Amino acid sequence: MEKLKRVTLLKEERNGGRGVPDIVTIIMVQGLATLVQNVGKVGKASGTFARYYATPFLRAMGLGVLDLTIPYSWDPPYVYRALKDFAYRTGLPRAGLTSWSYKMITAYLRSGQIVTLPRGGPDLDPQVIWANVTHKCLTNKQKDIAWMTAHRCLPTRTFMYRQHLALTERCPHGCTDSEHIHHLFWECSVARRVWGLVCSSVSLSRFLPRSSLMAEGVLYGPPGGCKTTVLQLQWIINIVKQVLWETRNIKVYQKTTVDLITLRRRIQNLLQDGVMLDIHTNKTLAREKWGVDHWKELVI
Repeated sequence: MEKLKRVTLLKEERNGGRGVPDIVTIIMVQGLATLVQNVGKVGKASGTFARYYATPFLRAMGLGVLDLTIPYSWDPPYVYRALKDFAYRTGLPRAGLTSWSYKMITAYLRSGQIVTLPRGGPDLDPQVIWANVTHKCLTNKQKDIAWMTAHRCLPTRTFMYRQHLALTERCPHGCTDSEHIHHLFWECSVARRVWGLVCSSVSLSRFLPRSSLMAEGVLYGPPGGCKTTVLQLQWIINIVKQVLWETRNIKVYQKTTVDLITLRRRIQNLLQDGVMLDIHTNKTLAREKWGVDHWKELVI
């Protein structure tokens, strides 16, 4: 995560962020909305204080008119100066908002977010990639792995070595290459055996044909986005990525090699969990989607 700026995490998921609440922005927006609301209160102490301190800079946004018969403060306290700086920094005076409520100000700020480009990604629409890695069909763990993969900040040995947190960048499975993201999920000997096992499965071959399996699709999702016809493909790919990452961590931290039979059982159990959930939600749709009547029929 050291490669990413904090502002990236604060963006919405559709723009490449994680939707982490920005406490400073929330406080500023709420304070500005309350201040504008108090300015309109006539005959109350809160309205008098707001007009005295805030009218000189709120009039630039069309929210107040100077009355020369009433005194104003041209050197307001720190709180009002902070709200003024926030308003001008975010371009609110030129926003032309019809309502200065908390919801309207927040919607305007979100509309101005810039989409973060994936690091080293293919020539695809960035919003398609972020929609793939944060799709609702994925579990939270799979979303985290896919999101860090797109940002190239998954803590592999290459990433840790560049941050001076690892002694070597070699693959822990015994490969001679460096353990970067492309190697971990595609080029590693363990990854090749697992992908070969999944593609040769009778139950999964129609969802994941070997000819359509590409490195870009594994790392960033389907080029056309997660439509209904490829939800199974996205689910299978992210389950395999999750199992490969878990296997890598077991090898690094527990010094234990996971055999291919155990990997097959782990992938099969995760797939059956998804099929079971679909059957409980809509049995008819799940039968059309997976081609099985019971979750136990999906065998690798």
